[in-house]
Amino acid sequence: MNTGPRSPVDELLGYVGLSRLAFILAVACLLVLLLFGVVLMHGWLAVGGLRGLWKMGLEPAIIVYILGINPLLRRRWTLAIEALRPLADRPELVDQANAVNKHGVRAALLVGAAFAVWITYPWSIEDRWFLLYVLASNIVMFSMTALSIYEGLVRSQRYTRIVRAGLQLDLFDRVSLTPLARWGQIVSLSFVGGTCLSLLFQSYEDLSTVHSLVVYAILVVVSLTLFFTSIWSVHDALVAAQQRELAIVHQHWSEARSELKLKLSEGAAGEAARLYEPTVVLGAYESQVLAASTWPFNPKIVKELAASIVAPLLIYGLKIAIGLSSSH
Repeated sequence: MNTGPRSPVDELLGYVGLSRLAFILAVACLLVLLLFGVVLMHGWLAVGGLRGLWKMGLEPAIIVYILGINPLLRRRWTLAIEALRPLADRPELVDQANAVNKHGVRAALLVGAAFAVWITYPWSIEDRWFLLYVLASNIVMFSMTALSIYEGLVRSQRYTRIVRAGLQLDLFDRVSLTPLARWGQIVSLSFVGGTCLSLLFQSYEDLSTVHSLVVYAILVVVSLTLFFTSIWSVHDALVAAQQRELAIVHQHWSEARSELKLKLSEGAAGEAARLYEPTVVLGAYESQVLAASTWPFNPKIVKELAASIVAPLLIYGLKIAIGLSSSH
């Protein structure tokens, strides 16, 4: 495994030997050439007119989206890891967080390519140029999608491992935890954004197929899993920090209360009055500890996540409803 601040997508681009922009242009040129071949060999109707041409823009749009959003994901990941560095009990795990497993990258690309072949169903397409375009664009799109899913799952696993190894958390410090919640949020939003983008290119007939249901079910499950997996591990760490804080408070409160009771039994009212204040202070602090949130996000992040989940469901439902109404 090679260490360094590189993502699996960066590793792929490095393996191809092209910059991000050059890779996008190369893929775009290839797809345009294949599409031109379809029109030249089989005519305009081969692509289904304007509607068919619009649908064929799905794969290039998703490819550009994945390559475009990857730098933002990497920046948020870097911020989250750097936020964990001063808190981690095992800093060596933080140093290993950016390692890239080349075998894992290749496996993800192969799985995506195999899925593309299954969903394309190439033996049902008779036009050779049309088949080349659909198959090539689907292989690139689903390979990049599989690589993005793999990247998110690996990062989430390493993030969870760092948190479970132990963190020195301040229960009342939410500023240091914000990058952690933001990373989980941006990963979830990136998949939701890709889902919404793809829905714009789909027709009712496409969305009602088993293939579409499988693809969109996977995207929704992955986006929610990545968010809650990263958040839940920090939640467990905050619960543990809360319990440690409560144990210390209970110990001091018990000692202060025992001493207060002793002075009261001895009739030393003056000393008892002096000891009464610490019990009140410790009791108030205990209430603050119990009231402290054990979740690393604020209500705004929750609202944004809820809205992002509703968006693709709303678009999907509208597409289905419009398709059903027009078919009757």
